[in-house]
Amino acid sequence: MRNHALVALALAMTMFAATAKADDTAPPSYAETTFTGDWHGYRNWLRDHGVTFTMSQTSDVLGNVSGGLKRGAAYDGVFQLQGDFDMGRLTGWSGANIHISGYAIQGQGLSGKDIGNLLAVTSVEADPGFRLGEFYLSQSLLNNAVTVKLGQILADQNFAISNTASLFVNSTFGWPGIFADDLPGGGPAYPFAVPGAQIIVKPDDAWTLQAAVFNGSPTGSDPNGNSNGLGFPIGDGVLAIAEAAYAYMPGKGDPGLPGTYKIGAWYNSEEFNSLSTASNGVSLADPLSSGSPRRLSGNYAIYAVVDQTLWQEPGSSDNGLNGFFRLAVAPQQDRNSMNWYFDMGLAYKGLLPGRNDDTTGVSFAYASMSSGMSDLVKAQNAFTAASQPVPSSEAVIEATYQAAVTPWLSAQPFFQYVIRPGGNVADPNKPGSRIQNAAIFGLRAVATF
Repeated sequence: MRNHALVALALAMTMFAATAKADDTAPPSYAETTFTGDWHGYRNWLRDHGVTFTMSQTSDVLGNVSGGLKRGAAYDGVFQLQGDFDMGRLTGWSGANIHISGYAIQGQGLSGKDIGNLLAVTSVEADPGFRLGEFYLSQSLLNNAVTVKLGQILADQNFAISNTASLFVNSTFGWPGIFADDLPGGGPAYPFAVPGAQIIVKPDDAWTLQAAVFNGSPTGSDPNGNSNGLGFPIGDGVLAIAEAAYAYMPGKGDPGLPGTYKIGAWYNSEEFNSLSTASNGVSLADPLSSGSPRRLSGNYAIYAVVDQTLWQEPGSSDNGLNGFFRLAVAPQQDRNSMNWYFDMGLAYKGLLPGRNDDTTGVSFAYASMSSGMSDLVKAQNAFTAASQPVPSSEAVIEATYQAAVTPWLSAQPFFQYVIRPGGNVADPNKPGSRIQNAAIFGLRAVATF
């Protein structure tokens, strides 16, 4: 149950530049955009000399008022510290940058504790503790047309991203739930940065081509390993991801509205357990089963993303209505618990008069459970004469309003309705019945320090 790496946090931090901006662009004012300000001038001095620090806290208070495993309330949060070091300014190494981030994860997520769903309710839900996040060296080449990264990297900060979807609190609108569920350990996504290498090529302003290779599992050979992010696992197969993106930005007098369109795929070379077949070729539910699943080599998925401006308020390129749609397919149903997935949504910035920096939105996600999952339960029912629910799908609806309280603080009430939590699985507290649909209310606050 790995979540998108701080999608609301990323929104709050877009006011910063990872490295020094061009001379003709004024840098942001720390006094206005952060709670702790300029540190008596030291923060600006550090930035002028190539060192930028960003600190943010994301806090969620939420509860399910009906459905799920049981009613309950929870707090989860994460404090993130990240630093960027412009090696050109610090050492004269032109085009090089070192990026490092760390997390202090707090609380206990509602999904695992009270709901039992797969598409985690918040993007920061994770095991509490202190973790190293990303730690990599990047090098820009050919007039910034090519960037290479080497180190510990998050795929969810680079691939399958929808900027419009990043408004929403549920984790699946960041790193898609099908990836988090089908990849070992959830893949290279928050809170698991993974050793790897990435190349980003921008042949022009419209096209972006990128590819990356990672260790096949973020936890290494131990499913519970790398708990502090310092394990740097290697030798567990290879996860390869590639994506092509086209951004349409019409000029004055050109038809249409801005949009971004992406297509990508990943392949993991690790071995995967069969979901329904034992190593001796019979059903895992069969009394004659060996008790161990058949091992299957490799896994892959393909995906597409559409991010589209649907309407712009007159005289504004920032305010208006945007929509997104994402689709992912993982065809090998014998090893993937989810075999296809889509999400979509709308977000309007500046909907209310006088609140141009606020954003409201509604979204929907649907994850189909694979035949491997359903075949196993059907076989269990047949061999035991039981009547347990057969996995089919999980879906979630979210409605939210993100209010900019100050330039450094946002407050975001949200509502989610989870349909068939766990993908239509049996409720352990009510044998023979599925986990009931859950209604969740919550509030997210994001502060930048």
